[in-house]
Amino acid sequence: MSIFKKRREDGFNLAFLDVMACGLGAVILILILVKFSDNTDIPVEELARLEQEIAQSAEQSSELESFASEAKQALAKSSMQASELDTRIAQLTSEQNTLTAALRDKIAVIAELESAIAAAGPQTANDVIEITGAGEESYIVGLKVQGQRIGILLDMSASMTHESLIEVIKTKLASDNKKRSSPKWQRSLAILNWLLARLPKNAEVSVLAFNDTSQVLGKPISRQQNPEELNAIATQASRLVPTEGTNLQQALQQMTRTMGNVSDLYIITDGLPTYINPNSGFNESRGCKPIKGKQATITGECRIAAFGHTMRANPIQGVRTNIILLPLEGDSAAPALYWSWADSTQGTFIAPAGTWP
Repeated sequence: MSIFKKRREDGFNLAFLDVMACGLGAVILILILVKFSDNTDIPVEELARLEQEIAQSAEQSSELESFASEAKQALAKSSMQASELDTRIAQLTSEQNTLTAALRDKIAVIAELESAIAAAGPQTANDVIEITGAGEESYIVGLKVQGQRIGILLDMSASMTHESLIEVIKTKLASDNKKRSSPKWQRSLAILNWLLARLPKNAEVSVLAFNDTSQVLGKPISRQQNPEELNAIATQASRLVPTEGTNLQQALQQMTRTMGNVSDLYIITDGLPTYINPNSGFNESRGCKPIKGKQATITGECRIAAFGHTMRANPIQGVRTNIILLPLEGDSAAPALYWSWADSTQGTFIAPAGTWP
């Protein structure tokens, strides 16, 4: 009996010790884990920073994706525009080639026409005096020097120095050299030379310069027999001084005395006359006395009246009259009246451009 009891006590003790040992081990393990957890710091700030960086990265990634999408769309649009531009360039190149071919054809036609004109007409003008720049290209359509007995009247009044009345008044006070060198007067001399250079071969010519008086530039001469005298007339004209007023009536009378039976008359002037001959039957009024010395100034209406009186007293009747009218400020009635005169005689009226002759 005692043997059995001892055995039961030993078995109980072993089991109890095992249980106690396991429990003690578990307690020790818990204590170790709790101790480790107490000594370990949780990085809260680091986690917050990392979370913020992750959020920022996500936002940047979203922005990059949006930018990439927009870039793809712009690239697609640019590719489409580039394609359209290529098509337009090809179209313009084709049009340019067509126009270039047409231009070459027109140039060839013009060259053929120029060759035909050169072969059909004279190469140079048949000028009897030397004039700079007076080739065939200087001819004016509609103005032709013609006739057997030609009279040329050159207005050398003060207004033939300038187009502006202010400049005319200034030039009146200037020296003779300055009056001679004025642009409008030099142009008038060039027109005279232009006419002399194109006289018909068998024509006889008389040149007369006039203002309030008249001056014959050489006796009536034949171009064919005295070509050197035409140069002498041009030289004499270059020495004239434009001054005083204009008396067309006495100029026409002087032309009749110098060359009777004039067939064609050429007048280089710039406006209506300011004087008439005294005691010629003009009905003077208080505001219109176009006689030299009677009136300091003259109105436009008075100049019209003086022109009408000159035409009624004109000794040159039935003569083809050609008028070359240069510009002058304030004489608006002159073009119509001179045109009417030229037209009534089947002559030519021109108011040439500033580049002629």
